[in-house]
Amino acid sequence: MGISKELSVLRKSMEELTLELRETNLAMRESLNLMSDTIKDLSESFSKTLKDMVTTMRDMKIQIDIRDTVLKSLGIDGVIPDLFKKRK
Repeated sequence: MGISKELSVLRKSMEELTLELRETNLAMRESLNLMSDTIKDLSESFSKTLKDMVTTMRDMKIQIDIRDTVLKSLGIDGVIPDLFKKRK
């Protein structure tokens, strides 16, 4: 095999390798973009869920505070058992 033939084979191999690397690069870029979008969606979903949970807990605390205030103002705060205390 002559040097010209060897260079031709080497050039063809390099072109194939370059094409394969470009395709791999594109696949990796698409995969990373998809992963980034997924993480963003999960983060937004988690933030919304956390916000809703905090709002629910705040509302529950307000309800408990109102109930306690009403019971105290009626003078029956010791008569009705507290549902949120641990039972022994």
